Amino acid sequence: MSPSAIFVKAESKEDHDSLLEEIVKVFSAASSMDALKIFYTAGDGIESSTETIKKLNLTQKRYYTNLKKLMDTGLVEKVDGKYTHTILGKTIYNLIESLKSVLNQKEKLDLIGKILKTKNLSVEETEEIMKALLKDVNLISGGQVTNILGTVRIIEKWEKVVKEIVGYINKAKKEILFACKCYDARIMEAFLAAVQREVEVFYILDKESKSFHVAQMFLSFLFSNHDVANDVFKFLKSPFLHIRYVNLPYSFLIVDKEYSMIAISTPLSKNFSFAFLFQNKKLSEKLSESFKELWERSSDINLLNHIEKYKADRSLQDSL
Repeated sequence: MSPSAIFVKAESKEDHDSLLEEIVKVFSAASSMDALKIFYTAGDGIESSTETIKKLNLTQKRYYTNLKKLMDTGLVEKVDGKYTHTILGKTIYNLIESLKSVLNQKEKLDLIGKILKTKNLSVEETEEIMKALLKDVNLISGGQVTNILGTVRIIEKWEKVVKEIVGYINKAKKEILFACKCYDARIMEAFLAAVQREVEVFYILDKESKSFHVAQMFLSFLFSNHDVANDVFKFLKSPFLHIRYVNLPYSFLIVDKEYSMIAISTPLSKNFSFAFLFQNKKLSEKLSESFKELWERSSDINLLNHIEKYKADRSLQDSL
């Protein structure tokens, strides 16, 4: 028997508008400095209005007018002769505290906004945003910046990065975008499995790494692995595999426009330095835009043409 369907009541336009009106009332009630001062004081309880008026340096009219607004909107109530927060008031108080925390981190948020808006991520921008993202910043009560942007991890060892990349590739369902300045047989093996699952793979090689040399290593891996040797031609002819080459600024991976990795190299030696991985759709979509631009500027590489030369070279070596 099929499981019974669960029906969810769709929110009507009237319900939506009514909620917005309630939000307007709440913000309107606490929209002035006088109202906020009274609201914050009510958090500890207001037992004497006379003392509170003097403490907040308000006139009676300003005090009672704003207090009435707070009570009319359900933020403050009078219990046992004391003005205090309602449950709604306590919730709004926490939201205001979160907003204060957000505004206090405005510069860091501007940095995050910068990288989210740019089409191309430079190494410098990547390093800046990574430092901002990884810094312990409270943006919401009991939470960190990663609660908004997704979990961000920094990894300094290439072996662990490869393991993470392979994990991302193995969970891919639709699309893999990979721009790589280096080669690793374990990653290529994961790509082979992804293509066999009919996952669309777009792979950009770094032009400086000599595409033919990379192709040779790639073919060497395939031909040395007897379990996959029979699938070499099928793999390379697959409509799900697309390979090009171009000068790459850095290596990065996007899986299903949700999981991403950016690898940073040292400026002089160009060797791997560290990488950060994150799960964030918005940022991954931005990286996808960068990949698309690189793809449009890249050139096709026909690995099938290299197979004949590779096989010819091997035959020559075997005959010597």
